[in-house]
Amino acid sequence: MKIRHAEVKDAAQIAKVQVQSWQASYKGIVDSDYLTGMSIDERTLRWKEWLLQGPSHIVFVLEDDHNDIWGFISGGRIRSDHPYDSEIYAFYLLKEIQQKGYGTKMIKRFSQQLVKQGEKSMIVWVLKDNPAKKAYISLRGIKIDEELIAIGNQSLMEECYAWQDLQLILD
Repeated sequence: MKIRHAEVKDAAQIAKVQVQSWQASYKGIVDSDYLTGMSIDERTLRWKEWLLQGPSHIVFVLEDDHNDIWGFISGGRIRSDHPYDSEIYAFYLLKEIQQKGYGTKMIKRFSQQLVKQGEKSMIVWVLKDNPAKKAYISLRGIKIDEELIAIGNQSLMEECYAWQDLQLILD
């Protein structure tokens, strides 16, 4: 498996990973009607737009030797009022490769890119009931906030984890 910068041609595979990840990881957390209604085609169109934004939107993919994408991480400048430079917008791995160290490698690669671009700090929002948040905690992310968000017809609690110094992830 290798980590590389995403290209526009990756949009459909990234969309597929996003939808399949949501459907597997959020089963029992997010309403099943919402999960089954997710559209790979609709997500593909969005990902094409995001991937055309250039360096302002960083996207890395995790790819196998057959050029199949198994995960991705995306982000860039922070979108909230928190006193941090950058943010992970989306980060998903297919269930089959979770808890094998790939997620940590992807976060580190993403953080290296941020540092290279002059960023020093980062946040990520994660659903409170998502067990994958343990990865952020293990990388020394500190919970700094939480908020209620709407997904479909549900209100779910989201938590914000932060790193004041990206070197905490890279050490």
